[in-house]
Amino acid sequence: MSNEIKVIANDSDLVLRIESELEYDSLFKLIKERENKKRELFQQDFISALEEDINRWYSVAEAGKILGGEKPIPHSSLTYYIDGLKEYILPEDAPSNKYMRLNYLSIIKMKMVLLLKDEFRLNGLKAEVGITGNPKNVVTRNDSGLPANDVEDDFSNRLEKLEAMNEMLFRLLIEKGDGGQPQLKEPLQALLTAENKLLEDQSSLLEIFEKQNGEIEDLKEENKVLKERIEKTEEYTQSMDKKHEINEDERKKILESEQKLNSIAETLRARQQAEEEWDQQGLFKKLRGNRSEFVTSRIKEILGEVSKG
Repeated sequence: MSNEIKVIANDSDLVLRIESELEYDSLFKLIKERENKKRELFQQDFISALEEDINRWYSVAEAGKILGGEKPIPHSSLTYYIDGLKEYILPEDAPSNKYMRLNYLSIIKMKMVLLLKDEFRLNGLKAEVGITGNPKNVVTRNDSGLPANDVEDDFSNRLEKLEAMNEMLFRLLIEKGDGGQPQLKEPLQALLTAENKLLEDQSSLLEIFEKQNGEIEDLKEENKVLKERIEKTEEYTQSMDKKHEINEDERKKILESEQKLNSIAETLRARQQAEEEWDQQGLFKKLRGNRSEFVTSRIKEILGEVSKG
């Protein structure tokens, strides 16, 4: 089908121009038979956007903005139909480069495709515009036992939803950096940096825990040896019916060992509580704060409260 733009008397009236251009267009005939579709096709904001420059060549992304308005249609959703209806949608005189370019009439055709796709599906639209010879609304069966149109409809809907989700995620997560190269948006980059710092802090804390556990085991072993010596001394004095004072140095060592064990145990409990409190902090508090500093500060506070109690 020729895409040559005709010159009509009232060239400023774009609606009349479109109707003249599409006089013999099969999809436009279907649109005119559906009054609500025709009203949507000539919706004022859409026509006004095209009237700004009807001689312009649009990229697919720009066409998506005009077609979708406040909610632009994703590039991938449009190319799905453009690839299937290339002979119908793309102008014969489009610029020859690696990127697809659409004129105002191509965008009109693309909107008609979007208005009719739920009713005719891609294969039905191909038949209507003469790309394939299959008659419209033919219901065939496949191995699943479902009508072929239903299977295609389900696949098409899923594909559009997936492509729209990918487009949304890309916009949420990616921005242009230096030299126009894509990169993670700044808050996400900060979060990633913070997560790496958390991993480093956790690694350091693990080393501290391992060292303290080693000290505790050494103290336990030393305490065990000292208690055994005291028990042997007491057994000896009882067997001799004599009361000997237990070596005060050994008693002092046991007392110091128990105090050190208690102190380390309190510190470990305080560290565990501080770690749990940090994990309960909100995302933005974690981004603004420092895990190591928070934990160290809380340990001092908790031990201070314990000593007062």
